[in-house]
Amino acid sequence: MSSKPVLLRGRWLVGHVLALVMIGLFINFGFWQLRRLDQRRARNAIVDSRTHLPPRPLADVLVPGAEVPEYAEVTAVGTFDPEHEVLLRGRSLDGRPGFNLLTPLVLDDSAGESSGSAVLVERGWVPYDRDSVPVTDALPPAGSVSVTGELRAPQTPPTGPLAAIAAHDPPEGALVQSFYVDIARLAPQMPYPLVDAYVVLRQQTPPNPQRLPEPLPPMEMGEGPHLGYALQWFGMALVGAIGYAFLLRSTTRRSARA
Repeated sequence: MSSKPVLLRGRWLVGHVLALVMIGLFINFGFWQLRRLDQRRARNAIVDSRTHLPPRPLADVLVPGAEVPEYAEVTAVGTFDPEHEVLLRGRSLDGRPGFNLLTPLVLDDSAGESSGSAVLVERGWVPYDRDSVPVTDALPPAGSVSVTGELRAPQTPPTGPLAAIAAHDPPEGALVQSFYVDIARLAPQMPYPLVDAYVVLRQQTPPNPQRLPEPLPPMEMGEGPHLGYALQWFGMALVGAIGYAFLLRSTTRRSARA
């Protein structure tokens, strides 16, 4: 018979390792949620500081080579080009699946940008059955249009650990539907240079002539469920540690009696 304590034998050693790994994962997930909470709070502070400022012309806000001042309110004047719009996949509105319309606005020369350049404008939401472009019952006004909205930096697919499970667009070819507002990926299919940022539409003159696209909801400014999730993960780690400690204690007592 082995002289080793029962808790130091093979299968128990494996159990100790698994328990430590699971508890460590739960704690790590808890801190991850706290980091996301800090990020949300930082974003909310930026949004609050910038959305209270009066809208400024797009060319005055964007500085070549500088970081995009996200959530700044900007204005732009130009002509929409629905022939080259893109459907943003995986969007929903009030629980309804669909797309967000991303339409190039070819800027007027007076906008201060290089002649003939365009900025992508996320105009609104359309139902899932409008899956080709241009969306004929969501066409923008013809002629010159003035838009006001929130400036956003280009989106790119996730990298690192999340890359394997994240949605991806085909690496080459023109995109009718895309998961991301990836300016570098979409630029080759446009007949004009694109501004290295995009605008989420909030106001437009003249307004859309049709019911679609439906306006996008205001940005969510709450802190989200991150604190609650963090407490849940920490709670699971604590319950797991206490439960495993009781299991070890019970096993040791039974072994001693035997």
